[in-house]
Amino acid sequence: MRLSPLALLPVIPAALGCAGTVSGSDGVDAEASAKTSALVAIERTTDSTQGSRAEASARFLRVTARSSASTDDAMHAIGAALDLPAVGTCAALSTRAAAPSNGTDPGLVPVVELLDVGSVSLEAAGIETRLSPRQLPDVTDVVNGVVYSRATDPLLLPAGARYVVRVAGAPGFDPIELSALAPADPADLRIAGETPEGSGTLTASGSSVDLSWTARADDVVYVDVRPSGVRCALGDTGTGSVSTLLLDDEGTLIIHRLHRESLHTRGIDSGEVRFDFARTVGYVFGLRGARR
Repeated sequence: MRLSPLALLPVIPAALGCAGTVSGSDGVDAEASAKTSALVAIERTTDSTQGSRAEASARFLRVTARSSASTDDAMHAIGAALDLPAVGTCAALSTRAAAPSNGTDPGLVPVVELLDVGSVSLEAAGIETRLSPRQLPDVTDVVNGVVYSRATDPLLLPAGARYVVRVAGAPGFDPIELSALAPADPADLRIAGETPEGSGTLTASGSSVDLSWTARADDVVYVDVRPSGVRCALGDTGTGSVSTLLLDDEGTLIIHRLHRESLHTRGIDSGEVRFDFARTVGYVFGLRGARR
């Protein structure tokens, strides 16, 4: 087993922003502010051994917070945040707790209500996919409400297609219709050392694993390295590499092509449509890989 150099990696900082609250002269926060955010996420993963899977989800958040709590904290609270290191760097993946630990100021944790906005659907390539609403139990006193999701055939959530997002609306929430363009499938990513025809196995050697792809503006490629638990952001230039120092004797690379578009509509302070399409490649390193 090779030693992982995690101690040498930069750690992703917690991104905290202002939630719009102010403090009075006595140092006590003014009334908590409330903001509405939205996240529509479409995810596809292709695995050479386990097949392909796809899922779409939508969350509409009303965030009430005091002090320095922010929408970013709210996304972490509901498990919907995506932490990326700076382009060209790697960082250890970490999990942020949704609820405050003992002794933590509860004012730093946002109160999140997941709004019921009526029916939600996606249309791509002329096919409509309706998301199913699910009531989220309020077990932490931090998150409650409705989340929309559906696992489905990847053919229904295609790559390289224009998606139309439709929200029926509900009392206090206007209907929404917007479109966003999905990125290409990461199948066209080329990995030096991968077996012919992209069969999903990689013999890693030398100082790095080199990747190349057809770049598209605003698309970012990042890689999760397992079992070391490291994420590397390669950027959008069409080439990048992952140091073999991060690899174990054997493991998995999950290569993501990420595209995000801002969601602008009346009644939503901030939001995005997020496409995250990935493929999984198993690897073996060094002499063990050479023997296979």
